[in-house]
Amino acid sequence: MEFNTVIGRNLLEEINNVAHAPFLVITMDDLWPIYKKYFDPSTKVIFVESTDKIILDDSISKLGKFSSIIGLGGGQAIDVAKYFSWKMNKPFFQFPTSLSVDAAFGHRSAVRIENVVRYVGWSIPECVFVDLDIIKSAPIKINTAGIGDILCFITGVMDWQYARDKGKLEKQWEYDEELANISLSKAQAVIDNYQEIKNMTDKGIKIMIDALKWGGSSYCSSGWNPRHIEGVEHLIFYSLEYHTKKIFLHGQAVCLGIVIGCMMHKQRSEELRNIINKIGVDIRPKSMNIDWNEVKHSLVNLKNFVEESKLMWGISNDYVFDDNFFNEMIPIIEESKIV
Repeated sequence: MEFNTVIGRNLLEEINNVAHAPFLVITMDDLWPIYKKYFDPSTKVIFVESTDKIILDDSISKLGKFSSIIGLGGGQAIDVAKYFSWKMNKPFFQFPTSLSVDAAFGHRSAVRIENVVRYVGWSIPECVFVDLDIIKSAPIKINTAGIGDILCFITGVMDWQYARDKGKLEKQWEYDEELANISLSKAQAVIDNYQEIKNMTDKGIKIMIDALKWGGSSYCSSGWNPRHIEGVEHLIFYSLEYHTKKIFLHGQAVCLGIVIGCMMHKQRSEELRNIINKIGVDIRPKSMNIDWNEVKHSLVNLKNFVEESKLMWGISNDYVFDDNFFNEMIPIIEESKIV
């Protein structure tokens, strides 16, 4: 079930002729000075500071009257707009300002409950407006990081196959070759057109949107099955977030998880590391304001974190990280060169 999506230019200029007034804009404080010119000065605005469910519910209780919601920003603003729409039963419109995640194309909101990401809710936007010039105006590293939410289809399928072969698959998510192959084809399109994505051409943006739409919509249409679209790489990201208590650029941390996950599976690690480097995503810990001790701690505790959080079963439930793994992994990632 894909959302109505419009790809074009000058789309935000039409918002006052489209959305139900008065509306609530949910965005980030650094974005509002850029885009407030498109809205009436009296427009109610909320700046996202947290995606913690308790904080969001408290914010909802303090809102005044409005008729619709505008989600304007990256993943956090988009997720909060979805959450508010669901909780308040209000129509909403999504204006992603970057391609950093697939949040604009999914029905559920990623919120934090006791410091763990959970996907909740059911929200369908009136439309997702993807303005090519707005996307291109975002910092390149934010846009290119969005490949994390696409290349993760590859490690997701690896984990799905691993769980199948170990007899540990959830009954409701039996292995589906067709779903897996579609996901792998979407990821392959990114690999084949990496130069278009690196340069954020119109073609590259549309390739990413096609894959991100698949990631968002097929989660629902396959019966809330995440197996073909994410796996160990997201669990590594969640563990990093949980153990470091730090906020990451989603796709960047997921890309690190992709390379580590491929090494765990002993498949395609060099290929995907090279593509990630060529597109320009820096996966070295220092680029994320963490160090290797924090990464190692999150990995050593990955199994316990996954099991205690009751996350999907995969290689993370079996894998034992030892010095040999870290001695091999660290140089591979540290020697990565952004081409």
